[in-house]
Amino acid sequence: MYVVSWSGGKDSCLALHKARQLGYEVSYLVNFISETHQRVRFHGSPKDLLKAQAEAIGIPLLQRPTPDDAYEQVFKQTLRDLLPEGLEGMVFGDIHLEDGLQWCRRVCAEVGIEAVHPIFGTAPAQVMEDFLSAGFEARIISGRPDYFSGQQMGWKLNRAFVEWCRLRAGLDICGENGEYHTVVVDGPLFRQRLEITESRPANVNGHWFLDIESWELMVKA
Repeated sequence: MYVVSWSGGKDSCLALHKARQLGYEVSYLVNFISETHQRVRFHGSPKDLLKAQAEAIGIPLLQRPTPDDAYEQVFKQTLRDLLPEGLEGMVFGDIHLEDGLQWCRRVCAEVGIEAVHPIFGTAPAQVMEDFLSAGFEARIISGRPDYFSGQQMGWKLNRAFVEWCRLRAGLDICGENGEYHTVVVDGPLFRQRLEITESRPANVNGHWFLDIESWELMVKA
């Protein structure tokens, strides 16, 4: 049994997709939210949005609140709690940051499970091409103010967006340095489409977010 480190964004989604293609049996999506803000850490998505996303995909979501000073402790305990169910490893969506890779490997080793990185070492441009070619759809939900404005919150991830990124010096196409984050709303993993029905841009401490207020699951055509 394997689980996926789940943010709701494109990288964790593509990692899940690739892991399944490689034959990994994924039983849970594991997500961590800020205990203070009750939103997905680093992305800012409402916690209940990810519950709807998991329902749309059809894989149970394990969601755990974490205080700022105990993230790793809660992370490891969450995995240890799954060991009696036969947990063998965790799938991650890291692409090329060595520090992130080593953290995942260390934490998993301390729990006694395997760290699986299906897309690590893939060129960012190829990651984006794989994501789009597979038929996934995602929206921009946060962005650094040195690259993004409020008007760009909610932008659709597509090849036009990729070209826009290429014109911005220093911007990683996949946002691997925290330039932007996404939420996936449809694709080959989805049994239903996740439709964002009401949202607005919000500036929090100088950082842009898409404040998603309502959504619904739609029957796919």
